[in-house]
Amino acid sequence: MLASRAMLGRILDIFRGRPIVVGGTSQLAEGHARRVDVGDPLAGGAQFLLCRVEGRVHAITTLCPHEGGRIAEGPMKDGSFAVCPLHMYGFDPRTGRPEGDVCSKARTFRVREEGDECRVWL
Repeated sequence: MLASRAMLGRILDIFRGRPIVVGGTSQLAEGHARRVDVGDPLAGGAQFLLCRVEGRVHAITTLCPHEGGRIAEGPMKDGSFAVCPLHMYGFDPRTGRPEGDVCSKARTFRVREEGDECRVWL
């Protein structure tokens, strides 16, 4: 059963496009966020956070939807919310929802962790 789910996931990945592969994710501590830069941000690159919540890795944009601040890496609020230091708003990296629904959702990305690396579809 698990083998067939894994195979189905790989087949669906073909249609989702090519993921970004990030190594060293087994080092990401529970309740922490790590920033990942892909390419040159001035030439269409991307920036996102990898966050470990309840044992799983999740990806969320660094761009705060409130006033263009940046959601920061490091320890997360209550181990579950990535924080934008501009107004101290917290965002759940699993769903993008803001803590207390104070503004719009932040964008999240599909992640699949395998061993010491993960794949992120932007």
